[in-house]
Parts: sequence; structure tokens; C-alpha cells
Amino acid sequence: MIEIAHVSKSFGKVTALRDVCLTIAAGERVAFVGSNGSGKTTLLRSMLGLLNVDGRVSIAGVDVRRSPEVALESVAYMPQIAPPLEAPVREVVAAICRLRGIEPRAVEARASRLGLVLGDVGKKRMRDLSGGTKQKLLAALTLAAEAPILVCDEPTANLDAQARAAFFSELDARPKHHITVLCSHRIDEVRQLVDRVVELSEGRVERDASVSELLADRQRFRIDVALAKTASEAVSRFLTEQGFSAAGPNRFEALVTQSDKVAIVARLVREHGTCISDLSVYHVDDLDLTDRASRPQLKVV
Repeated sequence: MIEIAHVSKSFGKVTALRDVCLTIAAGERVAFVGSNGSGKTTLLRSMLGLLNVDGRVSIAGVDVRRSPEVALESVAYMPQIAPPLEAPVREVVAAICRLRGIEPRAVEARASRLGLVLGDVGKKRMRDLSGGTKQKLLAALTLAAEAPILVCDEPTANLDAQARAAFFSELDARPKHHITVLCSHRIDEVRQLVDRVVELSEGRVERDASVSELLADRQRFRIDVALAKTASEAVSRFLTEQGFSAAGPNRFEALVTQSDKVAIVARLVREHGTCISDLSVYHVDDLDLTDRASRPQLKVV
């Protein structure tokens, strides 16, 4: 179990985390999501003892700040950006295998499934690898540890489609009681890899819900409205005031959520039905988890 109790973190005048409290139980797969600057990576790093924070983080009852070598023994971490190491890949792999008690062939097997042949890059400096190759190597090293707690920061950011699918498969094969925590803004990762989503905004937990609840809430619908030629300018102004944008002569459109769709359509029909020549509603595959704050909000009265 991971317990995050009243964790706050500031960098100078910038507050990155504000009194965050979370508990992650055995077997949970959790995604931290949010826009850039929301605090998700800072929270991830706080869990790993990489930052000094106010509050307390404990893993299996052990305080990460006071006894990191004990608390983090069961954790494997995959960063978003690989360190620019001068050492060749084979030396990096050998060192990590010795530190974690991993068999080198286990790393080779995981790398192969991700489309990376370690023998082909063994003599290359790690810093000289391409972004995708570095990501595959990090994934192979992390997965080979078979740690009960796996923590990943944007784990598939540089992976090709085949490697991404293989990574998903590897995570899905982890024992059911293991914990997976990842930072991501990719909707396919949220759908396939986790069952719980913690959404952060300005350093606070804005929402903590199951992935099915969040995805249902984030469904988008486009409402298209065509006004009759006899419609007054007041009707066009009304639509604009409600958040609709012009889509052609006498035509307006808006993106709305599942919860707002019925209310908006009902109001349009009730108040301006005689001025509408056509009204259509379409489902839109638009489930961006990171950009809600920047979307115009319709006024549902």
C-alpha cells in the first residue's frame, strides 16, 4: 500500500503540490493525469523520495523520507527521460542487474519483446541511443525487476506502435496484487492500463474516480444548429452567448459533455424551436484528459 498524507511542495514562489492526500491499495492500477504544470510528475517524484516535501509518503508502512532504502526496495521506476550516461549499454545493464538482483537474460527477453536486440546496441553509449531505443531499454530494465510496485512517467512517449502494444501486454501480465502507477495524458493508456484515475490541477487533486466513470463523463458531443432564414439576429446572439461558434451562414456548433447535452438541446427546442430549421447531435471521439480547463464552457441555465 502507498499512503500520501498532506503532501505539499513548492519551488520558490511556485507551488507544485497542495496538501495532496491519496491511498493506493495492493492490486490497483492508477494514472496521474493533468495538463503540463498540474503537479503529476512532482507527485510521482515525491512518492519515490526524489524530492523533499512537506507531509508524509509511506510504502508498506515505511516512511520514504526516513528509510528510503527500505521503503523503495519493492519499487521499480521508469522515468520519462533517460539519464545521459556515457557508459555503454552493456555496462549499464550489468550494473543495474547487479544492484537489483536481476538476471541479464531477463532484461534481454523483455527488450526482445519490445523490439530491441540488446546485442546490437551493447557497445553504444547510452546517451547516443535514439529516443525510442532509450525508452525500450528503460522499459526492459524496469519490467525485468518484477517489482511489486511499478512507477512510470509517460512510459510510452517515444515508443512505436508495436513496442507500445508489447508494453501494454507486459503490464497486463503483472500479478493481480501488484501496484502500477503511471503519469500519462494518453487516452489509450488510461483505457488499457489502469482502473483508477487521479486528475491533478494546479497541484491539487481535482478528481479521483474509476476510469469508466471518468471516460463516461468526458464523452463529447457536437451540437449543430441551423437557423431558419426568418430567425432574428437575437437568436444568433443568444447562441453565441451560450458558447456556440459560427459554422457557416445561419449555422452554429458547440462541443458539450454527456451531462450537458440533454439540458442544452431541451433549452434550444423550448425557447427557440420555431427559429431552428435543423438540429443535430453527433458523438465525438474527443476524450482529452489534459485540456479541460482551456475548453470554452457552455452556459446551461
